[in-house]
Amino acid sequence: MDKQNRRPPLHFLKEFVVKKLILFLCAVACWSGCQKPEMIQFYVAAHGNDENPGTLSQPFATLERSRDAIRSLAGNHAGVQVLVRGGVYVLQQPLVFEPQDSAPEGCTVVYKAFQDEKPLISGGRLITGWQKQEKNRWTATLDKVSGEGWWFRDLYKDGLRLPRGRFPQQGMLTIRGASPDAKQIFFAEKLPALPLQDLELVILQNWSISRALIAAVDAQGVLTRTPCGWVGHEWTTAQPGKRAYLENALAFVDEPGEWHLDRHSGLLTYQAAENENPNDHSFIAPCCEQLLILQGRRGKPVRGILFQGLDFAHAGWSLPEIGYAGIQACFYGPGYTTDPTYGLPPAIQWSYAEQCGFDRCRLQHTGASGMGLAAGCRDNRIEGCTFADIGGNGVMCGWRAEADRPPRNWFDNDWADSSDAPRNNRISNCLVTRCGAQLFGAVGIFDAFSRNTAILHNWVYDLPYTGISIGFRWDTTATSQCSCRVENNHIHDVMKLLADGGGIYTLGWQPGTVLKGNLIHDVHRSAFTHGGAPNNGIFFDEGSKGFHIEKNVIYATSGEPIRFNQNKKEWHSWKDNVFGRSPDDPDFPKEAAAEAGLQPAYANIAE
Repeated sequence: MDKQNRRPPLHFLKEFVVKKLILFLCAVACWSGCQKPEMIQFYVAAHGNDENPGTLSQPFATLERSRDAIRSLAGNHAGVQVLVRGGVYVLQQPLVFEPQDSAPEGCTVVYKAFQDEKPLISGGRLITGWQKQEKNRWTATLDKVSGEGWWFRDLYKDGLRLPRGRFPQQGMLTIRGASPDAKQIFFAEKLPALPLQDLELVILQNWSISRALIAAVDAQGVLTRTPCGWVGHEWTTAQPGKRAYLENALAFVDEPGEWHLDRHSGLLTYQAAENENPNDHSFIAPCCEQLLILQGRRGKPVRGILFQGLDFAHAGWSLPEIGYAGIQACFYGPGYTTDPTYGLPPAIQWSYAEQCGFDRCRLQHTGASGMGLAAGCRDNRIEGCTFADIGGNGVMCGWRAEADRPPRNWFDNDWADSSDAPRNNRISNCLVTRCGAQLFGAVGIFDAFSRNTAILHNWVYDLPYTGISIGFRWDTTATSQCSCRVENNHIHDVMKLLADGGGIYTLGWQPGTVLKGNLIHDVHRSAFTHGGAPNNGIFFDEGSKGFHIEKNVIYATSGEPIRFNQNKKEWHSWKDNVFGRSPDDPDFPKEAAAEAGLQPAYANIAE
């Protein structure tokens, strides 16, 4: 037989087929073991149970439980979605996310609202059981105040902040004199006899305020426990002519909506309107000072966590024992220029967070500041979010916790380790309004000692002081602050209560920083702030240097559109700006409209 036509023996064929089958099965097994893990989903619902498996039909009850479930996955996933059903999730303590909660490389962990539902993460407690008293006053006894020391300075009715009782009811007191230590304050007006318990004095300085508890009171004035302002700095300490008021006495509660809390008895008093029954409304008071914390560490950040479509509300703030002597942008201290300074605790705090974000979330009703990005925050984004009714600053990039630094003078507060400077963070398409509800020296968006921050297409309005503030050094010393982009923001109705600020305010040498395409108008002049300088569209304050200013439109400002203090126009570059002319003016250059934030892209803002 011809060798070329000979067939192999049958046992060779069997061996060949078996080998090929083994190779195929090995390949399938290898492919199955190497393929990317699937996306995992957990569900959370207010009616759920943390003993459940976290499915749609058997959801968890808390975000903490979903966080812990993700930890148990040990990173063996292609990302996780935690779908949060509508409802109220009441916190007993802040939600904390640490490095072990990070997403695997190239993946994300997303906490998001389920479909179009509206979950609310609240740090508050519902107040019920109102009893009617005389003259439309109603009271509720809060055992947790007298028994557990729960003390709050904010109260909300149906989503609106209520005022504590104050004197005078309308207008302000006028300071006629003060002691050198700024503790003894005398007024031009006569004061009523008042109890001292938790009675508070509020003084409007120029670009800041002071709050201090009162130790003694008579018809001529008060003695406070802590200095009312910064002794040694005339513009931020008590002086003749400055305006003030008293707050938080039961005797002041005489207008509908006002309230008072007796911290010793726990008796909460509310002045109702005619025929109003508080039991028909939702009253909430904060019990947590912070709501959510991203808490990484140097060299081991929190990475890849995204919050989407969630509402956060009801974070409180306690007046510190040292009082509140405001300096600027809600930094404060004990009251002497040689003392260290502090920053307010933000309701949502980031430290050493990378590639994290908040998307179409809403933060409201805080006693202190809203959101603060601290040390080591890089490549994060805050997109389409709403910040409204915030006690202090709205959003801060460069905020620092006291643990992030040794105490130091407020004129010298760059990062001790330059690698801690926040970098490449983005705040865009956000609505920022009604900040400074408690601390009037607040700003809408703050950026200092950060690199490459992008502040883009935000709508910032209805503020007692400045809209956007960048930089925090009062000379031309080089710092980590550089290359910030403030572009296409719409800023208006600012400077409504304080002085010496503007739509945009700057400090220090900031090479590579660009102010472009911003629309700024209706920068007001306060009727109460004593001795303050003009308020401007853009105020380049001490040491400002290295900016490029292009295609901005500024009009309707109480002072000049642009102001320089201890710096010069020649220190910056300028191109195609329109100052002092409204877009409605016949001679307004229409080609500037498209570039000047006249139709800013407020896409996807959480309403």
